[in-house]
Amino acid sequence: MTDEAGKIVERLRGRRFGVVCVGNDFRGDDGAGPALAAVLAGRKIAAPVVDATEVPENYGGWPAKEGLESVLFVDAVEMGAEPGVFQIIPLGKLMVSASSTHRLSLHFTIRFLENDWDGDAFLVGVQPKSIELDAGLSDEVRAGVEALADAIERAAGAP
Repeated sequence: MTDEAGKIVERLRGRRFGVVCVGNDFRGDDGAGPALAAVLAGRKIAAPVVDATEVPENYGGWPAKEGLESVLFVDAVEMGAEPGVFQIIPLGKLMVSASSTHRLSLHFTIRFLENDWDGDAFLVGVQPKSIELDAGLSDEVRAGVEALADAIERAAGAP
């Protein structure tokens, strides 16, 4: 397990959490979020998972409705890292230096949650290789998504 995967497990373990997967699977690796939703659906983890596509703001009230203590948002984010690498992105950095096709809506969705919900919302970015139309998910991002799914599954209590 990578250090970053360990941080994610530590942040979620023992809490009722959900996962909001963001992205557009028609734009290559921007589909990392929807790919993660599909992987997690196949594993049937004990945490709710939604595929928010490109509208994470539609899930602003979801954590309170579900009685969640934490929400993990996942999206492809340009971080200058190797493709497939994932890491927790601080909210302030999301607006300043990280680049996501959903940057503003994710920023405001997480900010809304911080103001109106007593829980922990955070973003994990997955470094894309390509976000070209119809490029498909790269092998590197697919491997990163699988590793992130492993961490989420561990946090949900699977061995």
